[in-house]
Amino acid sequence: MIPARIVLSALALAAVTAAAEAPPPPGCQEALARLIEASRKAAPTQARFRHVLQAKTLNQTEVEEGVVILAPGGKMRWEYTRPPGKLAVSDGKTSYLFLPESNEVFVQPLGPDAPLLFRLLSGHVKLSEEVACRGVVSDGTRAILSLKLLKPAAEVDHVEVTTDAKTGEVMEVRYADALGNDISLSLSEVQVPKSVPDSTFVFKVPKGVRVIKAE
Repeated sequence: MIPARIVLSALALAAVTAAAEAPPPPGCQEALARLIEASRKAAPTQARFRHVLQAKTLNQTEVEEGVVILAPGGKMRWEYTRPPGKLAVSDGKTSYLFLPESNEVFVQPLGPDAPLLFRLLSGHVKLSEEVACRGVVSDGTRAILSLKLLKPAAEVDHVEVTTDAKTGEVMEVRYADALGNDISLSLSEVQVPKSVPDSTFVFKVPKGVRVIKAE
């Protein structure tokens, strides 16, 4: 499960056959290989997250923060401290987004068309078939990859992914949506818990909450 604006963003991609591409710039192949390997080795993880949306046309910035717990199989739990009470949960098959301010929960089945970022964090992604590396900048500790989406949606055609230069683990994702808003999601204070109970990824709809199911 991922923050609402990212769920509704243009990163939803189906698995596609990689189109013929020009040779990638120097360093791209190695950096992308590390990212792919890190996504394959996805293990239970806990981290603080910060989601920022900068609406340039409105000169406004929206910030959401909290703690995320990830586990293999597409399981996620996003507990927000900003705004307080907001909660997003995925059991790998269905995602739930609870918005306390409107007393609503959005329910959506998950599948191969789930957002790229969701699948990237959960390890359910075929990056070699979905993206092409357009460039990479490394400072020794971080590698910033510019990735072109081979099947862009809603006018979003590329994302910028910052990874650990040695391990390939995702540290931050940035992109611009069709409205020109700059959106980023960063992870910090990453920990690897010994175990995560399955109950962490179970969501029970509170009484009196309006349920909205995706068609």
